[in-house]
Amino acid sequence: MSKAAELSKELEKLDVAEGMELILNKAKDSTCFEVIEDAMCIMHDDGSVNIFENMGSGIITSEVISPESILKVLHHYRPFKELFKGGVQ
Repeated sequence: MSKAAELSKELEKLDVAEGMELILNKAKDSTCFEVIEDAMCIMHDDGSVNIFENMGSGIITSEVISPESILKVLHHYRPFKELFKGGVQ
């Protein structure tokens, strides 16, 4: 299981405040952490990514991108600019 999937699974057991604390702690240990508009993006050292977005009313959505799929995403979208200075083609 990827680190992003593990984090997502851990978050299911927590309330919003505890979840935010866990996200911020994981962000400190991550390969890269960025806030893009209303979304927090965490890239883990295994290449997996979590994207968290606040939808209001205490609802936070969580997306998980597996290490296998991250290159497909990078063809269309370029988060983590400092991590990928060279062009991914």
